[in-house]
Amino acid sequence: MKKKKNIAARKNAMPFQETITVRTSASLPLAAVVLFLLIVGALAAAAYTRNSIYRSHVTLWADVTKRSPNKRRAHENYGQALSTAGSVAKSEAVARKYYDEALKQFGMVIALKDDGSVPPRDLYREIGVVQFRLKKYDEAAAAWQTGLQKAPNDPSLLNNLSIVLMQLGRVDEAAAAAQTALAVDPGMPQALNTMGQVYMLKKNYDKAVEVFLKAIERQPDLAARYWNAALALEQAGKIDMALQYANQYAAMERDPLGRQRALGYIEYLKKRKRS
Repeated sequence: MKKKKNIAARKNAMPFQETITVRTSASLPLAAVVLFLLIVGALAAAAYTRNSIYRSHVTLWADVTKRSPNKRRAHENYGQALSTAGSVAKSEAVARKYYDEALKQFGMVIALKDDGSVPPRDLYREIGVVQFRLKKYDEAAAAWQTGLQKAPNDPSLLNNLSIVLMQLGRVDEAAAAAQTALAVDPGMPQALNTMGQVYMLKKNYDKAVEVFLKAIERQPDLAARYWNAALALEQAGKIDMALQYANQYAAMERDPLGRQRALGYIEYLKKRKRS
């Protein structure tokens, strides 16, 4: 029975992946615009109508695209908002509706005349993210490869491509993409994290530990990095250090399910240490 508990704890110990999405500089002034409109709307007779339009980024950009149907940037931002909404949706069915509409909006961007407002690498990065979230990995890879044709050696596109190639079981190609990303940007924490996952798949656990710890050094406030480091340290036989990083993850993780998983994994590591 004890052995089954250990297996169950270990089964849930999977590394976190980090695909990169676009966050445009337009988002910041738009937040101020939304706030201003809400304040003004509260003093106006049509307050309820305006507040419903600007309730979220999705409704905001839906309204913008209706008023500016030929603006590529508006459709791209609407697609981004839909993609983000899908990623936090409470059900797969709702998420799918958001993702399908996001792809339609990105298709509108492609169909409209290029006015220079939407860099192709950003557009195809976002298309790939939606396809990845839909678990359409071949389509995601194709989108990111198209983006790389427009912007060779873009490190975030290379990082995303590496992740999806791992999903497709093309580990050597994934390694090459991650290595190229790090050649372009040696300190990029997302690419370091991805390279660590490649090393885990190749069972080179010492190298996985090395790059995961570098990712933490570059971005120490992200809980998922400590989880990945703990997994690599355990596989490298460094149980005391694995416990240290697993405990750090549990202390940082805000999601109750994540903490519960971490506590189960910590107990598993303690049993390994005693055995």
